[in-house]
Amino acid sequence: MKHFAVLLVAIAMLWGCSKPADTVIPSDMSAWDKELAPELKKLSDADRERVGAYLLRAKFGEVMGGKGVPPGTTIGQALEAQKKWEAEQAAKRAEEEALKKKLEQERAAAMDELNKVVTVTLVAKQELPKNFDAGRYSDYQVFRIGVQNNSDKPIVGVAGELKFIDIFDKEVGAVVFRISETVEPGKSVTWKGTRDYNQFIDEHRAVWNLQEGKYTTRFVPEMVVFKDGTKLTMPK
Repeated sequence: MKHFAVLLVAIAMLWGCSKPADTVIPSDMSAWDKELAPELKKLSDADRERVGAYLLRAKFGEVMGGKGVPPGTTIGQALEAQKKWEAEQAAKRAEEEALKKKLEQERAAAMDELNKVVTVTLVAKQELPKNFDAGRYSDYQVFRIGVQNNSDKPIVGVAGELKFIDIFDKEVGAVVFRISETVEPGKSVTWKGTRDYNQFIDEHRAVWNLQEGKYTTRFVPEMVVFKDGTKLTMPK
């Protein structure tokens, strides 16, 4: 019985020494298949993937001038290092997502405020092909845009863009504009702007070909400037 007990202790010691977590990762990659791979097979699928991800990161870092896998690093230490890195990455993603949500909420609130202050709509668009007899040496698109001041202060400038949406609810183009017109509270003005038509630009061609009654527009505000110098702007 005494010899049997000693044998059990010896087996336990050998078993403890053979735990894959205690295996040192060979510095020589050529030894990985022979010495490292058998120990990795003893791990769960999740832990094996983590060790693989750690080794990949370490070797890539080494190529980029980093230290690679520190000598004497065990599989267990590699696992802990990878788990820590994954936790840090998860925390970073959570912070980025929270910031993105915050900025989106701020942008939505600013857009609501701007759309309350001013109403902008497309009154009409017109296509003017080149006509040398009329002194037009290139094709033009003409846009008449209506602006209504819903605030209690005079407006002297409105900037933004009108997006054109076809009958399939697809955005096919946009017109960016800056209107420097004085619009008194409760009043409206119609502004006319033009742009050179370039048939090789898909958006230009799509807007040019839109037929009356078969499209809608949506105003995306950028800035409203009041006569007193104050401004409402969209966050960048």
